[in-house]
Amino acid sequence: MSGAPLLVLDFDGVICDSIDECFASSWAAYHELRLGNTGAEPGPATRSAFAGLRPYARSGEDFVFIQEALARGERIVDQASFDEAARRGGDEKRATYRELFYRARAEFFRRDRPGWLALNRVYPAMKEALSRLPPSAPPFVLSTKKPPFIAEILAANGVAIPEGRIVWSDVEPKLRTVARLRDQAGRREAIFVEDQIDAIERNSDPGIRAYLATWGYVKREWLTGNAVPLITPEGFRELVDRELGGA
Repeated sequence: MSGAPLLVLDFDGVICDSIDECFASSWAAYHELRLGNTGAEPGPATRSAFAGLRPYARSGEDFVFIQEALARGERIVDQASFDEAARRGGDEKRATYRELFYRARAEFFRRDRPGWLALNRVYPAMKEALSRLPPSAPPFVLSTKKPPFIAEILAANGVAIPEGRIVWSDVEPKLRTVARLRDQAGRREAIFVEDQIDAIERNSDPGIRAYLATWGYVKREWLTGNAVPLITPEGFRELVDRELGGA
């Protein structure tokens, strides 16, 4: 095993600010597809409350659970209370919300591709840092968002990452996928940048250096009092230059 560390990046909240699209798609999934309230319009207070709960979401169906919690006035104060609210629905509801969310997203994309893409913005600092990577060594993108959507967003934002380097994180824990990608690439170490602390805080693999992105969908309390190393946009650029052959 040899070479520079393998770089693996989460997408939403690390590369891309997608909160407006996730809000729009999950609003349609819950209020229009689930409840049939096609005339409803969300107000700024609902959008703000959604943003406050966004860090607890791990996958698409979780956004619909957020919409349900807001509509019902459920009190969500931490990851455990969010997980419990979602768990009460059971596996059948989770499967239903998953199907509704991805259907709403696909319909939005089909109906208004430019509008959909405009709600998925690559963070400028990440675009600049990623442009410094050698073209021969693109990162892997590991996300619960389906690869074709990610490829569209990257292309629209002028970020060159081959679609073959975009990995869908569906069932397997992300750290396990990172380890597999590292081993397949024959590297001693992988660097993984994520903004959901649950995905990385129990990392025990010495061959994975995991960082919590400070610019993503993070709760303030995640940034203090835990052992997970933090990385800022400036720190990420320095890492690219120092360890990954950045120009």
